[in-house]
Parts: sequence; structure tokens; C-alpha cells
Amino acid sequence: MSDEKNAEQQKPQEKKEQYKRTYEGLIEERIAQAINDGLFNNLPGQGKPQRLGDDSLVPEGERAGYRLLRANGFAPPWIEARNEIDEERVRLAAWLANANARWTHMPEQRRANVRAEYRQKLQDLQRSIVHFNLRAPSGIPHIGGLKMDEELRKLGAA
Repeated sequence: MSDEKNAEQQKPQEKKEQYKRTYEGLIEERIAQAINDGLFNNLPGQGKPQRLGDDSLVPEGERAGYRLLRANGFAPPWIEARNEIDEERVRLAAWLANANARWTHMPEQRRANVRAEYRQKLQDLQRSIVHFNLRAPSGIPHIGGLKMDEELRKLGAA
């Protein structure tokens, strides 16, 4: 009977572990399984350089402009905006880690100032995301907006 009890107690733990999986972890598992199953073997073009200059998906009327941008080290505005958003997320994560490391040693007034600064940084990032989503041409995936309450709870949580 104690074996049954142990099994019942393990079930919630197993469920908890199952729910802890992240989407990224699940994707990585599936890719690893596909590699092990040989699903990536003998693909067309395997071992050959990628054709990064292929602009067959770019509308014909815009190809010359894109080639000119690329040749001079530029990208279309929505790609540059996406890169800026990604860079800002990295900067914001570093800022948050630094603020959380100092959080317990801050007086309450300083904490209030840091909260206000963090809220402003999040609002600026959210504005950039909305602007990107409005500028990106159709067919370009939108960036999900920030969940402000969740983001704000990250400050002081470490």
C-alpha cells in the first residue's frame, strides 16, 4: 500500500516537472529527437553555403532598393527597428539584473526612483514594439507586447 501512496505522491511532482518545461525546452527536445532520428540528413543543399542574397521573396519593385540598402550596410527600416528592440531587451535585462543585485541595499526612496525608471524603460520599449508592429509590412510577424504587471514584478524579485 505504501508503494501506491508513493506513486500518488510522485504524480503531482511529475505534473509539476511537466509544467516547468518551457516552450524553448520543448522545441530543443523536438529538434534533438529529429536529429537523432536522422530527419535532418540528406537535405537539399546540405553542406553548401546558404544563399543569403536570395531576394526572390521580395516584391520585384522593391528588390533594387533592398539590394542598395544591403550593399551599403543598411537594412529595411522594420529590420533595423527589430534589431534595436532586441538590443534594448538585452540592455534592459542587464539593467534589471544590476538593479536587483543592489535592491536589498537601497533605501525606500531610491527604490521608488528605480521603480519609476524601470517603468519608463518598459514604456519606451513597449512604444518601440507598437511602432514596429505598425511599420512592419504584411507577412512580417509582429512582436508580442510586454505584460507590464509581470515585467514590473521582476524588479526586486531576485
